[in-house]
Amino acid sequence: MLRLTMIGACVLAMSATLPGLAGAQTQPPAAGVPAADPAFDAAKAAAAAMGADDFASIQQDLIWTGDLNSLPSGEMGKRSYEAIRAFQKRIKVKDTGILTPPQRVTLTQHAAKFTARYGFATITERGLSIGYPAKLTTERSDGKSGPHFATPKNDVTLDILSIPAEKESFEALFTRLKTERPGRKVTYSLLRPDFLVVAGTNDGKTFYLRFIKTDTDARGFAIGWDPALSPGFDRIAIAMASSMKLAGTDQSAAVQPTPKPVDKPVPPPEPPKPVGPPVPLPAGAPATAKNGIAILVSDKGDLLTYASVIAGCESVTLQGGGMAKVVAGDLDNNIALLHADAVPSLAPLAWRQPALAEGEAVSLLSGPTPAAATVAALTGANDDSRRVSLSAGAAGAVIDKDGALAGLTAADGAPTALKGLFVTAFLRAHAVAPPARGGDPTKATATLTCTPKP
Repeated sequence: MLRLTMIGACVLAMSATLPGLAGAQTQPPAAGVPAADPAFDAAKAAAAAMGADDFASIQQDLIWTGDLNSLPSGEMGKRSYEAIRAFQKRIKVKDTGILTPPQRVTLTQHAAKFTARYGFATITERGLSIGYPAKLTTERSDGKSGPHFATPKNDVTLDILSIPAEKESFEALFTRLKTERPGRKVTYSLLRPDFLVVAGTNDGKTFYLRFIKTDTDARGFAIGWDPALSPGFDRIAIAMASSMKLAGTDQSAAVQPTPKPVDKPVPPPEPPKPVGPPVPLPAGAPATAKNGIAILVSDKGDLLTYASVIAGCESVTLQGGGMAKVVAGDLDNNIALLHADAVPSLAPLAWRQPALAEGEAVSLLSGPTPAAATVAALTGANDDSRRVSLSAGAAGAVIDKDGALAGLTAADGAPTALKGLFVTAFLRAHAVAPPARGGDPTKATATLTCTPKP
């Protein structure tokens, strides 16, 4: 028998993290001043540093591994913290609540096993984009309100539905769905202005329904499954709820308010941008060939380097004769981005997520052999919050003990480096995504040559 209390708790957790319910992941504090929890505070800071999108992807994977039973919010709460710790305990590492880059790769691999098992794929139906267990629900038929999917044994059924508002109001739909009858037991129901959730059992099957409200209809899904498939299958309902979006948008499935039109003057057309290298040579600088180092930071051929090395070039030559295009650069911070269509001899580095700590042991990668160093201070000259001071200097990448990119050292070999968080922000600003897994740091670098046009 399926434990209905577990399903009810699962659904409650899913609804508790919806947009608009601020802080819902965190349990209500006890009376008085809550006890300090430095480990949780550190994990929360690490999650905030990596950004909401990245942390939401971690939460999504934790749903698939069965460690998290709430919708991804992009924010660290107690549920997410305990979910990460539970996963770390299961893979037999220290349960800090902060995933190292190798642990993040392991989490992705574990989650991928479950998505592959169910063939979780995205489908667009009835104005919704939603993930569903395509490998199981292979039988399809069309109903009046939307498509019906089922397994050959009919032990899993799925309906994607659109109910016109003129036919049934959102409130009336909720009342109908939560009504019990012989053989139907509702264990949880929730109505909000823009969504509803109902869950329970119906004629021997566990079910979960979720609808969103639009101006013209209610859109959602109803999934039912044989309790014998639980608890492994229960995560499907959470995964479907977290994947559901209005078709053709990147917004969550919650209804977004329609902004009122505002008459604005039409701006004059922008003048054409000057043609030339993305990072021009500074005034008076000679147009001479320069050599430097490039670090592969993605699976798609994105490389990190120094703006001072590639200034004046639209493309550079990599070791072995390959070419890379100069994408962007920042001369003030001496950081630049390249892109190559193929770098077969290199392996991308994972990205460090938590900030470096004073006294932490790192290595400097400027060639085939990394050199040992220590983080001496968290700020450099003039309290520059973008930089860290090191016990040694070399042009290249700062690598943490797990082999992940943690910063970019000074091009002149001075014992300072751009912080990993600043480097990450620069890369994300140019749509660079971290690699699916980190490679060997000694295989992540290549030399380059920039020859500016005279």
